[in-house]
Amino acid sequence: MRPKLTQAEGFILGVGAKMFTIAGPVIVYGISASVVYGLIYWTTTLF
Repeated sequence: MRPKLTQAEGFILGVGAKMFTIAGPVIVYGISASVVYGLIYWTTTLF
């Protein structure tokens, strides 16, 4: 299945944008979870 692209997007940018719309929430939740884990780890190693 090929994504519908306009002439202005081109193939590379169109596929990259489509992949980011699918993977966007995964990236955001992953970064958020790692920040929370890092803060918990940092506060527990202070004492």
